[in-house]
Amino acid sequence: MMFKFAVYLFALACLAAFAAAPGNARAEWNIGISLPLAANARPLAEQFLNGAEQAVATHNQKGGETTRLTVVDDGCDPELAGLAVDDLKAADVDIVTGLICNDSVYTLADALDSKTPLLVAGARSVRILKDRERRQWNVWQIAPDDLAAPRAAAEILSRRWEAEPFAIVDDGTVYGRNMADGFRTAMEELGFPAQFQDTFRPTQSTQARLVRRLRRAGTTHVFVGASAEDIAMIARNSAELEIPLVIAGGEELGILPFFEPENQPPAGLLAVLAKNEDLISRPARIDPEDPSAENLLEALGPPPYELLGMQAVEIALAALAQNAENPTEALSGKRFETRLGPVAFSPKGANTTPYFALYRWNGERFLKADDPS
Repeated sequence: MMFKFAVYLFALACLAAFAAAPGNARAEWNIGISLPLAANARPLAEQFLNGAEQAVATHNQKGGETTRLTVVDDGCDPELAGLAVDDLKAADVDIVTGLICNDSVYTLADALDSKTPLLVAGARSVRILKDRERRQWNVWQIAPDDLAAPRAAAEILSRRWEAEPFAIVDDGTVYGRNMADGFRTAMEELGFPAQFQDTFRPTQSTQARLVRRLRRAGTTHVFVGASAEDIAMIARNSAELEIPLVIAGGEELGILPFFEPENQPPAGLLAVLAKNEDLISRPARIDPEDPSAENLLEALGPPPYELLGMQAVEIALAALAQNAENPTEALSGKRFETRLGPVAFSPKGANTTPYFALYRWNGERFLKADDPS
């Protein structure tokens, strides 16, 4: 009897060892979500979490590997992020995403096991991927870095403006100056220096003086690093003064469809925006016969960070489906189809799919710049 009992215990031990051994599929996937749920960024974090939960619910309903989320509050703060690391380790997560704040990325990347991939969905510091190699982090950056937008603008507009006298102006703010400086540097590297550069005072009742300075400088095209409100003002003043200018800006112009009609610019304004037709074309789907809040929300669809949450979890699920025991191996060089378009990472952790495209304002909404409609 004792011999049979010992054999029984030995068999159980072998089964347990086999189940825990590397290479055997886990019964459940566990995705960590690190977000600032109690900080100033809470509204965005809640949007992201809602999208992540929808993506997991859709996956589980299809009958795949059961997946759950372990949600932690990193507070966009290194100290709180340190506590979040403890919770993620205790939960034995397979992969971590969220990470919309730069400080949280640094804390988690330093503290988590190098086998656990971090899918950075929102943080954009240019230092993240630079430090990834030096500090041997397992980080994969879905979002473009801080300098990606002006670089993309230069790459796109240089092909259109190579024979045009163009200017670069900014509003003197940190954002505006960074956009203008990044665009100027990239254009100069491509061999296209600006003919005129200037800084203007933001939030004025008119920018007519700036428009006249641009005419006196002999420029016909201008890239503006400023708020959407000021760029729209410059475009309206240009039309009012009958001083033709081709005006372009960056991602900040994505909010133009939500301006009151009297504050919107005339048709022709150019914008280098993230390639997301679902977000860009939304206002055109609003029913003017039904201005109710319910109709507006339905027409607008999911908010941007909800879509980011869906996208990040879709990538995590696809990586786990390819290699649940080593999702890091699945991330490098693979293409992932997501709600916001394809994503593919280089071996250095950068998203290599083109993120930006050129759009033209038609007076009501943005269309692809080459769209004749």
